[in-house]
Amino acid sequence: MHSNKPKNSEVDAYTYIKEELEKLGWVVRNPARVSDGEVYKQNEVLAHKELKKYLVRDMPEAVVKLNESDFWVIESKRDRKDIETALDEAIDQYAKKINSSDKIKCIIASGVAGNDNDVDGYKVVNKYLKNGRWETILFNGKTKNILLSKDQVKYILKNNTIDYKDFPDLPETKYISAAEEINEVLHNAGINKNKRARFMAGLILSLSLDEEVDLRTTNTKLLVKNINNLIERKLEEVKKENFIDFLKLELPPSPENHVKYRQAIIETLKELQTLDIKNAMASGKDVLGEFYEKFLKYGNGAKEIGIVLTPRHITKFAVNVLDVKPNDYVLDPACGTGGFLVSAFDYVRNNGNKNQIDEFKNHHIFGIEQDDEVVALALVNMIFRGDGRNNMNEGNCFQKNIEKTIKGSITTGKVDARTDNKPPKNPIISKALMNPPFALKKGDEKESHFADYALDQMQDGGILFVIVPISVMVESSGKNWRKELLENNTLLSVVTFPEDLFYPVSVGTVGVFIKKGIPHDFEKQKVYFARATSDGFRKKKGKRIRFENTENRLKEVEEELKAFLVNQNLKFGDVPEFKKICKLDREDSSVELVPEAYIDSRIPTLREIEKGIEQMVKEAIAFKIKYSDQLENKK
Repeated sequence: MHSNKPKNSEVDAYTYIKEELEKLGWVVRNPARVSDGEVYKQNEVLAHKELKKYLVRDMPEAVVKLNESDFWVIESKRDRKDIETALDEAIDQYAKKINSSDKIKCIIASGVAGNDNDVDGYKVVNKYLKNGRWETILFNGKTKNILLSKDQVKYILKNNTIDYKDFPDLPETKYISAAEEINEVLHNAGINKNKRARFMAGLILSLSLDEEVDLRTTNTKLLVKNINNLIERKLEEVKKENFIDFLKLELPPSPENHVKYRQAIIETLKELQTLDIKNAMASGKDVLGEFYEKFLKYGNGAKEIGIVLTPRHITKFAVNVLDVKPNDYVLDPACGTGGFLVSAFDYVRNNGNKNQIDEFKNHHIFGIEQDDEVVALALVNMIFRGDGRNNMNEGNCFQKNIEKTIKGSITTGKVDARTDNKPPKNPIISKALMNPPFALKKGDEKESHFADYALDQMQDGGILFVIVPISVMVESSGKNWRKELLENNTLLSVVTFPEDLFYPVSVGTVGVFIKKGIPHDFEKQKVYFARATSDGFRKKKGKRIRFENTENRLKEVEEELKAFLVNQNLKFGDVPEFKKICKLDREDSSVELVPEAYIDSRIPTLREIEKGIEQMVKEAIAFKIKYSDQLENKK
C-alpha cells in the first residue's frame, strides 16, 4: 500500500510510468478533475467512488480509465528482479479487489520494475484478463517490454487478443520524443551533429544480432570494441563488410571523454528500450524505421550530412499508387536513406509470399547515393527490415547503369559504368521512385536531369514517380525539357503536394507519374491532375504532426489514382479546385504541366456571392468615410 507520495525507492518508476503513458497517447490527468483525463495517479484513485469502495486505501502507481467500466492497473518496484512482485501485486492486491465490483472491472494489469540508475533500464510485463484468466500480452509470441499505447489497448479490447501480429504502431509523438531525447543525450556527450546518425545506426545494428553486451563494464574502450564487433559481424552476415568504417562507433581520442561516451551509449539504449526495439526487430513491424527516420529528421544530424527526407506517408502513397509487385524491379537513383526502397519492400512484404519476398529484397531493389555515409544509413534502414543483401551502391548515378543479368537462375540487375551518357543496353527497371536533390543554386544538377536518368534506366512501359519543385513544371526555363518529355514519354498524372510538405524547407512540390518510352498522345491520352494540398498533417511546435480528423486529400485520391494508372479509360468525377481528368492542351505554348493549369475553379454559391457583395459595399463605404474630406476637396 502506498502513501500519498511515491516512496523514494520507487519515485523513478513513478515518473517513468507517468511520462511514458503521456508519450503513448494517454491524457495523463485526473479524470475526476478533467473531463478528458484518463489516468489516476496514486491517491487520485480515491476520487472515484467505486474504486475507492473496493481499494479502500490501497493505491497502485496508476490506474488508467479505459472507458466508464474498464480499467488498467499499473504497479512498480525499484529493482528489475522484482518484476514478478510488481505484477503479482497489480493482479492480486489491486485488480482482484476492483473485480469484486459488479459495476467496474480491471481487465489489464502491468508490472514495471527498474530505476533510472540501472544500466538495463526498466522491465515491463502486461497482462490481459481473457475469459477469466490473466494472460501475458505478447508481441509475435514474445513478451512486450513497454507499456501499451492508447490505440493498442483499443485493439486488444476490440479483438480480445493477447498475441498480436498486426498491432497499431506507437504514436508518432512517441518516436519524436525518443529522437529528441536521444539527440539531447548525444549533444551532452559531445558527439558532433554529423556523427549522430551513424552512431545511432551502428548502435541499433549491433542490437540486431540479439546478443547482450555487458553494459556494466566501466572500460569504455572495451565496451565500444564489443559493440563494433557485433556491427562487423552483422555486416559480414549480409555481405556488406566494406561499410564498417561508416557505421562503427568511434571512441573519443581524449580519455577524459570516455565516461561521457559510455554514458551516452547506455542512455541511448535505455531510450530505445521504450520503443521495444528488440521485439520490433523480430516482428517485422516497422518500429525501427519509423524511429530512425524521425531521429534523422529531428535529431539535428540530417542537415549536417545533406539529407532531405521524403515524408514516410509520401513514399507509401507513391508505392501504393504504383502497386509495386514482387516481379517489379525498383530503382531510386538518389536514394538518400532509402525511404522509397523501404516502402517498396514493405509493400511487397505485405502482399507477397515468402519466396517472392526473398527474391525481391535480394535481387529487385536498387539504390544509388553519392554520399558514402548516407548510403550506409540506407543500408541499415533495409537491414532493420531483415534485409541487407540488396543492391545499394555508393557513387554518382550519372556514371552508372543498371544492366539486366542472370545470377544462377535468377534474373536481376548489375551496376556497370555508364559511358558517353548512354543508357543500358538491356534495362531491367520497371518502377522508379525518386525525390532528387533540389537545385537550389547555380551549378547544382537539375531535377529534370535526374528524371531523365531514371527514365533511361527503365524498360519501355515502366512507370516513374518523381517529386520536383513546381517551378520545374511551369517555368519557361524548363519548357523545352517538358516538350521533349512528352515527345518520348506519356504523362499520366501530376499531384500538387501541401506547401509545407518538406517543412522547414519551403519549396512547393508536385509528384509526377510518367510512363516510359511511349510518346504522349494528345488526342487520346488523359492525365489525372489533383491538388492534394492537405494530407492529414499540421504544423505544431516546429514539426509536422499527423492529426486525426484533419482533411487528407492525398488519401482521397490514392485508390482512384492507383486504378487510373492501370486503365486511363476509367471514368471518375471531376471536383473543382481538387481534381480533374482531362487531355493536355496541345495549344499551350508554355507547356505548363501542373494541376493549377487544368483544374476548374469552384463556382461560388449564391450566399457566397451575396457575402462578397456585402463585403465590397462595406469596404467602399469605409473608404468613402475615411477619405471623405479629400474627395470633397477634389470636386
